[in-house]
Amino acid sequence: MKGSSLLHLSKHFREADDIRLRLLRLLYDNFSGAAIVIWFNASLFVYILWPVADHTQLLFWYAFISGITLIRVVDTSLFFRQKLPTYSQWYKRLFLGVLFSAIAWGAIPLIFFAAVAPIYQMFIILLTVGMSAGALSTLAADLRLSFIYLFALLVPLAYRLLEADSPIYFASFILVLAFIIVVIRTAREFHLSLVESYRNLELYHHAKARLSKSEQRLHMMFEQAPIGIFYYDNDLVIVDANNALCAFLHAERDQLVGLHLRDLPDQRPLRGAYHDDNYTRYGVYEGPYHTKLRGLDLWIKVEFIPIVDDRGGMIGGMAMFTDKTQEHNAMKQAEFLALHDPLTRLPNRELLKERIRQLLKEDRRLAHFSALLFLDLDRFKHINDSAGHLVGDQLLVETARRLETLLRESDTLSRLGGDEFVILLPVIASDEDGTVRHAFQVAEKIHEALRQPYRIEGHQLYTSCSIGITTLESFPDDIDEVLRRADTAMYQAKEEGRDRTRFYDPEMDQKARDYLHTQQRLRHAIDTDGFTLCYQPIVQIATDRVIAAEALLRWHDEIGNEISPAHFIPVAEESGMIRAIGEWVIDETCRQISTWEAEGIFNLEYISVNISPRQLIESDFADVIVESVRRHGIAPEQLRLEITETALIENFDKTKKLIDTLNAEGVKFIIDDFGTGYSSLSYLKQFAFSALKIDQSFIRDILQDPKDAALVRAIIDIARQFGYQVIAEGVEEEAQREMLRENDAAVAYQGYLCSEAKEAAAFAEHLHKKGC
Repeated sequence: MKGSSLLHLSKHFREADDIRLRLLRLLYDNFSGAAIVIWFNASLFVYILWPVADHTQLLFWYAFISGITLIRVVDTSLFFRQKLPTYSQWYKRLFLGVLFSAIAWGAIPLIFFAAVAPIYQMFIILLTVGMSAGALSTLAADLRLSFIYLFALLVPLAYRLLEADSPIYFASFILVLAFIIVVIRTAREFHLSLVESYRNLELYHHAKARLSKSEQRLHMMFEQAPIGIFYYDNDLVIVDANNALCAFLHAERDQLVGLHLRDLPDQRPLRGAYHDDNYTRYGVYEGPYHTKLRGLDLWIKVEFIPIVDDRGGMIGGMAMFTDKTQEHNAMKQAEFLALHDPLTRLPNRELLKERIRQLLKEDRRLAHFSALLFLDLDRFKHINDSAGHLVGDQLLVETARRLETLLRESDTLSRLGGDEFVILLPVIASDEDGTVRHAFQVAEKIHEALRQPYRIEGHQLYTSCSIGITTLESFPDDIDEVLRRADTAMYQAKEEGRDRTRFYDPEMDQKARDYLHTQQRLRHAIDTDGFTLCYQPIVQIATDRVIAAEALLRWHDEIGNEISPAHFIPVAEESGMIRAIGEWVIDETCRQISTWEAEGIFNLEYISVNISPRQLIESDFADVIVESVRRHGIAPEQLRLEITETALIENFDKTKKLIDTLNAEGVKFIIDDFGTGYSSLSYLKQFAFSALKIDQSFIRDILQDPKDAALVRAIIDIARQFGYQVIAEGVEEEAQREMLRENDAAVAYQGYLCSEAKEAAAFAEHLHKKGC
């Protein structure tokens, strides 16, 4: 009896080891198919977040997950080459692979979630939930691995959703928690079912005497399994089906039992699994399936598992049916998103380029002309900054809808990103003139449509667009060149004032080259201290005394010729180099004031510096000013900042906050070029200025044009009411000064009548004088 018990116990342990090895093999086998999905999802994630996330983080993450996946693929290959693999060794290797992969996917919400827009956050949620759901089937053979993977992916996501502090995110957090509970339960049930399935199959081969009990347990597992299962006999006739299969197929059990697999109208599953009609081996099919009873179009995975007797003869089979319709639809959606813009659902750059490539071939074959319009919304950034990105996104969607209504069915409307759209007009005419005329007609319709007001989220918004046009005929297969030419024409339209259309001209390329050359020279000037400051006196008109000065930036080329600020300042602003240049001007002005004070010759109230609108939106701009003033030890009142009315409009809230902050520190502001922008008394009331500069365009004709004279008097009266100092720019004649003095003796002026702008050494002479 004792020997019999030991033999039974030994047999039990052998069976347990066999089951563990089978489950381990299943885990490795499942990963063989899952590796492609993992890599595809990782690539899709990087592609989708590339325009909005940190590239270094994305590449590091992508390299990490790709490396882990590659190691696991190699490890899987090595596993299947082993005839008798050691369970503990290979399980540890599998465990480490799953653990590092789970850490990589779980890091996505922690690293990227908070840094991207809501639509990308939704993508991260879907991707994370999808990956965790996918792990249910691939890791079900080991419950511990299932739970590790599930919690590593969903807990960080739940944390991010809870951290967001928003009702919709909190609701999403609750749904994720519910999903975790459901998946844990399903994974447990699936795991138990799978283990029981292997155990029963193992018992079936080793003990016919225990067949009745095994069949009873197998039937319980069969009925409760969360996946569809049916049995078939040697003639491929279905003899039983479980509840899950009936639910998947929307059929009753008695409708399925008795069906012959060869008589089903859709033979793709059977042919796909057994194209050689050898039903004695394991077969699998994954693909489309049209059901006979309900006419459903599904995407399924069916695994046909033959059941053999002790002598290896087939006595029937079991099929495991998984409904992958939703997963397949998600994959199709992912493929769609790979070629379409997720916000507007329009073709993206890749799909557009493919259509252009095909059209170029068609145009050459048919000797027809096609056209391409490159469209960019004007001042879209201002709408984004003032109304918010959600409103900006809805404006883009509405813009896409308006554009689609203007186009033919054969035309292609694409969004390249941001506020850039491209319209491809195929096969317009057999001559270029007719093509260009049609393209301009379409462009005019676009201008008219986009000028109409947008009503979004309680905002009434207005925008326009700049359009560049080029034809496609005679182009080589260089799609990027086609887009570049249209883009160049679009930028020319912007430079000429926006809300207009321009056709590509080769001379535009020269302007682009000049722009690039100026950029390069500006960078060199920044790196080599190639700028200088000149100072123009500001004179009290009643006493002719120099009371202040304006610091003006000067730049000379290699042979000493002065380059106009009107030429290089716009380039510096568009390229972002204006920040470095502006900080240098501020620091150099503070340094010069400190130097003159140390020499005992500084007798001015202040020196003013012009501020670019781009500088006003820098979050640390106020800190830069305060730090420079303190570093050079000057009084804050000795530095004043000049801003234009246009800058006030484009960044109203940020500018007001900046002015209030710096006024509190003692740095005062001057409104420059008053009257040339969006003049409004409300600005004077809402902003704390110390002075107001009348633009030289009004002073120039003050002696000849009564309207200019009246306007200048009105501006002086307004400034007097608000307690502002008035400075008239561009005073070049004594008669102009006299007229200004007659209006108000407290007015100050600057201009060639007193002095042109001079470098620091020459200007120092004025600091020794009492008058101009």
